[in-house]
Amino acid sequence: DSKHTDKFPKAYLCINDPNGNRAVHWPESHAHQEQEKFRRKLKYFFMNPCDKYKARGRKPWKLILQIVKIAVVTIQLVLFGLSNQMVVQFKEENLMAFRHLFLKSFTDSSTDTYSVYTQRDVYAHIKYFASQFLMLPSITVGNHQYEKEGDVYTPLTICQQFYRNGSISPANETFDIDAQVDEGDVCVDLFCILLNQFVFFRLLTVTVNFTLKAINLETVEYHELPDCYVFDIMVCHMTFQCIMGHL
Repeated sequence: DSKHTDKFPKAYLCINDPNGNRAVHWPESHAHQEQEKFRRKLKYFFMNPCDKYKARGRKPWKLILQIVKIAVVTIQLVLFGLSNQMVVQFKEENLMAFRHLFLKSFTDSSTDTYSVYTQRDVYAHIKYFASQFLMLPSITVGNHQYEKEGDVYTPLTICQQFYRNGSISPANETFDIDAQVDEGDVCVDLFCILLNQFVFFRLLTVTVNFTLKAINLETVEYHELPDCYVFDIMVCHMTFQCIMGHL
């Protein structure tokens, strides 16, 4: 009745349904307020930072923090990319310089076709490698220096791989080859190179190796510490194509 309803004007009504069960009934105005409140919260939650700032005047600190993070990461990536670009460029430029320094009669157009076809040319090229290596400090325009281990400089080594024993006679169509592969280092001394003649029909590979060091002073221009480099160089890799007439 009216007295019972006036006793709980702002709370809720307890009524009995036909089955005798009690149910809670919120006044319509209060339920509407709760719905509006939830709707506003939901709408505010999905607002972008600009709309949130317009709605409540709250500064978008999270957005500002994310922008700062993105800027810092972008700057780091740019600096890393520039640094790597310098490394790659320095490597490529030195590679081309080494080719002109140590490969006899080398031209830029002969990169993929550089070969020798006579035994005399083979020894001449090896002698050229060794002499250029020994005269490097007086001929290079770069700041290349020999690697040093303690008080001893790392030497140039000439390594050859060849079949252990064998004989071959194309005229008689006969051969006798021991398939066991041996490996040996040739002395860098020029006279020693001439004395240790290669047995070309048993020769598989000839590799000339040495190590140089260099400093890239280009970074000093950008007020950064210069980078130091170690070049492990394989000047020439003569393959078993000598069997087919050229190295």
